[in-house]
Amino acid sequence: MVRFDRAVAAVLLLITLGFSALTAQQIRSVATSQEIRMAVLSAQPGDEIVVNDGVYDLGETLIITRSGKEGLPITIRAKNRGKAELTGSSHITVKSASYVVIEGFLFTMTNGPAVLLEGSNNIRVSRNIFRLKETKQSQWLHITGNPKEPLRRSHHNVIERNLFEKKSQLGNYITLEGSKKPELLISQYDTIARNHFRDIGPRVENVLEAIRIGSSEFTFARSHTIIEQNLFERCDGDPEVVSVKSCDNVIRHNTFFECFGVLSLRHGNRNTIDGNFFLGNGRTGTFLDSTGRTWQLGTGGVRFYGDSMTIVNNYFEGLTGRKWDGTIAMTSGNAEYGQGLPLTKHYRSRWTLVAFNTLINNASHLEIGYDGEGFQGNWWHLPPSDITIANNLIVGSTDTLINLYTEPINAKWEGNILHATDDAIGMSRPVRTGVAMKYVALEKRDGFWRPAAGSVPVDGAEGEYRTIVADIEGQPRVAKKDVGADEQSTAPVRNRPLTASDVGPDSK
Repeated sequence: MVRFDRAVAAVLLLITLGFSALTAQQIRSVATSQEIRMAVLSAQPGDEIVVNDGVYDLGETLIITRSGKEGLPITIRAKNRGKAELTGSSHITVKSASYVVIEGFLFTMTNGPAVLLEGSNNIRVSRNIFRLKETKQSQWLHITGNPKEPLRRSHHNVIERNLFEKKSQLGNYITLEGSKKPELLISQYDTIARNHFRDIGPRVENVLEAIRIGSSEFTFARSHTIIEQNLFERCDGDPEVVSVKSCDNVIRHNTFFECFGVLSLRHGNRNTIDGNFFLGNGRTGTFLDSTGRTWQLGTGGVRFYGDSMTIVNNYFEGLTGRKWDGTIAMTSGNAEYGQGLPLTKHYRSRWTLVAFNTLINNASHLEIGYDGEGFQGNWWHLPPSDITIANNLIVGSTDTLINLYTEPINAKWEGNILHATDDAIGMSRPVRTGVAMKYVALEKRDGFWRPAAGSVPVDGAEGEYRTIVADIEGQPRVAKKDVGADEQSTAPVRNRPLTASDVGPDSK
């Protein structure tokens, strides 16, 4: 009997402790700026702070230093998505904290950053609308180190399902950096996913990218950032829509629609661009630079420098950019690693793989070795070296499908198929092997062109390329791969061109 009583008492104690733990997690409804501040100051792991509909000016930066726990985050969210507006000076700084969720707000404050993460980890910024009122240069969301704890690195933060729109002053929608002293510590393992970036511009010469990952100081820093399944629409502010300036990042399964500029691997090494859609829709424009020169603007694809880049499974259609804004722009460089030159230079591309991409009806297609033509007194005389260009499908009716401004050094060409129609020319210079001029039957299905059944690219790839295991739709590549971004398959489609309903605050 005593043993039974003790057992019952033990069970009751566990139930009581469990109930106490549950009741300790509070849901707090707040309706004033002061209530928001007080709730944040006393928040405990698992607490949820629900901000009622209304317009709030917090008067000064809201600093969050409280941390949640894995599975028990501190959540600060709008009661109704987009109905709690933070305006005026309502900036949010998360400082040396972890496991915090910021969700559902409309940010309209004056200048940024609307959200600043300093030396923080496992922060989730989700389903917000960023529409700031700008009077000067600023970043809208900034991930970096904590100046007072410079050795505390930011990491594993998630920026997902937000809308960023209507930025016109210098700065970025999202900037990811880190501490620079006493040592370089860039934020690591962050994810930027399912966001909608649109209408940034008009064009300036520099510093108006939608996203920047790193800077020249972080050229050799390993960031391991993932940018995936985002929609970029009319992001026109900078020659670089997304500027990657660090190492070991992955940009995959995004859609770039009518953007003046390119996805640029500007600094760093070992970055990957995989399975993205670049859709130009034939859009063009003009830009008057600071010297009074008028430039023709075009929608671009990718441009890259540095070592060991991977550009695979991408689809490019209707792009109008050339040279710096070309569809695949592999320009020459003006510096070599080890020369002691500033890291702001354009370092020669080496050991890069460009494979299994599809390029359809662009103003330019694959451009290699452009030297800058003396722009701003500069020449780029170091052509790409030791590159592999394999199993790409290029179809076009104008210009030159492969334009070699300068011959690359020790390049490997394999399995590429060109279909030049109307006035198009296959190549500006002959290549001995690895490029074939053939008729390609195409069909448009699910938003993009692909080889028809039985067409030449089907099962036509050369080489094994074992690391490329899926196509642009996420379908498996079989033993005998198809040339281009698409593999004929009946497997489920996991990736397709994105629309506004697929991303942003209201997406599933």
